[in-house]
Amino acid sequence: MSQIGFIQDLNKIGCLFKENIPLYSYTSLKIGGNARFIAWPENIVQIKALIELANQHFIPYYILGNGSNTLVLDEGVNGLVIIINKNFNNITLTDNIITCQAGASLRDVCIFALEHQLSGIEFAYGIPASIGGAIYMNAGAYDGEIKDTIIDCTFLDENNQIQTYDNHQLNFSYRHSYFHDHRCCILSARLQLRHGDKNMIKDKMDDFFARRIAKQPLEYPSAGSTFKRPIGAFAAKLIDDCGLKGYRIGGAMVSEKHTGFVINYDNATSKDILELVEHIKDVVFTKTGYHLEYEMRILK
Repeated sequence: MSQIGFIQDLNKIGCLFKENIPLYSYTSLKIGGNARFIAWPENIVQIKALIELANQHFIPYYILGNGSNTLVLDEGVNGLVIIINKNFNNITLTDNIITCQAGASLRDVCIFALEHQLSGIEFAYGIPASIGGAIYMNAGAYDGEIKDTIIDCTFLDENNQIQTYDNHQLNFSYRHSYFHDHRCCILSARLQLRHGDKNMIKDKMDDFFARRIAKQPLEYPSAGSTFKRPIGAFAAKLIDDCGLKGYRIGGAMVSEKHTGFVINYDNATSKDILELVEHIKDVVFTKTGYHLEYEMRILK
């Protein structure tokens, strides 16, 4: 990595960047070492320039939104982290179609939909993710998934070119999308909703949010649901049935409120988190025969 040349070229792009910044404050787990570089592009031209620059200098790069489903390792990231959030959070409306940039939070999109009496995305209220992250993971809850709302998505492809794919091309499935298999940067998406009664929409949003508060350990840092739902079972029930509720390794703990969550209970390290989730996987497989898969993304 040619540090001096890379920094000189970064300055030419014109966006804010910093060196050796702790990443724990950029993820919901509040864990992780430093990023060698973090950049906050202000437009698509700058995103493209950052990706091109990283490739030219053979520097690994990572796209990060709200960091709600991400574990950063204790040793940090020896590369460039490109933050797509507040500079890319615009939301607009045409009829019953919402167009939102990748950095817009699901919360803001849900509130925007409510204000315009649009229904269909209430399930997402309270999921601490950006639209970009939600599309990447096909986020869902309460029998709803982001794929149910997406018309199309615009992104930078593996050749750093702008593409727009429709819902079918995005290859959605349970907690999976086209972007799991291709190195891309999501830029924006169009969501098709339906007109509804504002009071009924708000009641549904409030109900879902109240359920989250009651059932999920929102008082502790976490990456949300730690494991995908295995076919024919529920991860949380399997973990509970295996007697792992409250099990701790270092500062990481299986939540006593919802066993599907591994929480940062007491200044956990990424090593604590990884050792705990591997222990959970081993115990669940030994006792039940089910293989649990990570839902969270590991940035390394």
